[in-house]
Amino acid sequence: MGIYDYQRLVGKITDIAELRAEFIAVFDTKDKREMAIFGLLYAKHLLAVTEFAANSELLCAFEAVQEWIGGKANYHKARNIAFTELYEEARSSHDPIKKNFTKTMAQISCIPHVKAHGLWGSDMAITLINAMYPNNLDKVRKERKIQIELLKSVRLSDSVTADEL
Repeated sequence: MGIYDYQRLVGKITDIAELRAEFIAVFDTKDKREMAIFGLLYAKHLLAVTEFAANSELLCAFEAVQEWIGGKANYHKARNIAFTELYEEARSSHDPIKKNFTKTMAQISCIPHVKAHGLWGSDMAITLINAMYPNNLDKVRKERKIQIELLKSVRLSDSVTADEL
C-alpha cells in the first residue's frame, strides 16, 4: 500500500480531491517532527469541534508524542498507547462519531512512529466530519482548508504541551 492510498482501508471517504492533493503537497514538505506538532495542534482543534473531553488514555498518548518531539522518549510509547488503548476504545464504541474521533486520535498519536500517520489521520478526520455532517461538502471543504492552513503554519520551533489540550 502506498502512503497516499489509505482511503481503501477506511472505506470511501466523501472528500474534496483537489484539497486532499493540496494537503499532500504540503505534507511532503514537512518532516516527522513537524507532522507530530501538527498532530497535537490539530487534535486540539478536533477536541473543540467535537466538544469531546480528552480522556486519560488520550492525554497519555499526547504526552508521549510531546516527549518524542522533545527527544525524551522513542516513538514506542505513543504508538503502543494508540494501538492498544485508543484502538480498543474505537472498537468498543457503537457511536460512529466517537469511533471516528478515536481512530483519528490514534492515527495522530502514531505520527512519531511513521510520518504518514499524519496524512492518514487527516483522512480519518474527514471520516469524522462526514459522520458529524453527512453529505455536507461545505463542512468537508472547510475542514480540509483548516488542515492545510494549520500544516502550512507549523514550524520546527513550535511546541504544544499535552496540558494545553
